[in-house]
Amino acid sequence: MKAYTLDTHILLWHLTGQRRKLSRAAQRAFEQAERGDALLYVSTISLIELWDANRRAGGAFDYRNVVQHLLRRAQFVFVPFDAEDAYAYDELAAIPEGRDRMIALVSRKMDAPLITVDAAIAGSGAVTVVE
Repeated sequence: MKAYTLDTHILLWHLTGQRRKLSRAAQRAFEQAERGDALLYVSTISLIELWDANRRAGGAFDYRNVVQHLLRRAQFVFVPFDAEDAYAYDELAAIPEGRDRMIALVSRKMDAPLITVDAAIAGSGAVTVVE
């Protein structure tokens, strides 16, 4: 089975129906997951980033309902940031932003390419990226 790690923007755009912002590869990953042919790993830090984005947007969506929906969907697998990840944190120092580094660590830990549009992550070479 295929597996991908989702950057927060990718997840947010999917959840808010902004498909035009998603690359063909990202759209394909969501389609595969919907059919049961792929898993989508999500760092738990992305849930915090979703909350932050929703707050900045003035509560554009019902955060609690969205999270409950994700938790009920088998294709979404939530991966916590743990002590092992904290230990490995400096290994991805090429990624300047801390939360992005945490998401990249999930990609590396789960051995699943990261779907992102973040140029700093893609340019770091720290993880395999699907753009």
